[in-house]
Amino acid sequence: QPLTSRSPLRRSPLCRALASFEAAMNVAMASTGAGAVQPQASPAEMLIAEMKGMADCFARMTTSCYSKCIPNVHESKLSVGEMSCVDRCVSKYMDVHASVGTELQGAMAHSAVAPGAGPTE
Repeated sequence: QPLTSRSPLRRSPLCRALASFEAAMNVAMASTGAGAVQPQASPAEMLIAEMKGMADCFARMTTSCYSKCIPNVHESKLSVGEMSCVDRCVSKYMDVHASVGTELQGAMAHSAVAPGAGPTE
């Protein structure tokens, strides 16, 4: 799947899973008296958090793929091999990011169905 088909404003599975996790932790903390419940985040706050997460993901991906695929800068343009390496690296990075998000979302859904059952390793 080409990266251009992804909408930058669409909530990623990882972001939805993290929002679910935060809500579950707030409920757990309230029921055990472990701390004050955080107020629900507004849509604007959630969008800002998602954008920060996407920026962090992009920065990590850029650093990782650049160091792996472009060892020396000799020309103003990338070579065919460097472009191919960067394309594969970005694709793998985004696939793993999506897979981790999906798994985390599934684990959070499972723990919401069975109270007290957290993600297992």
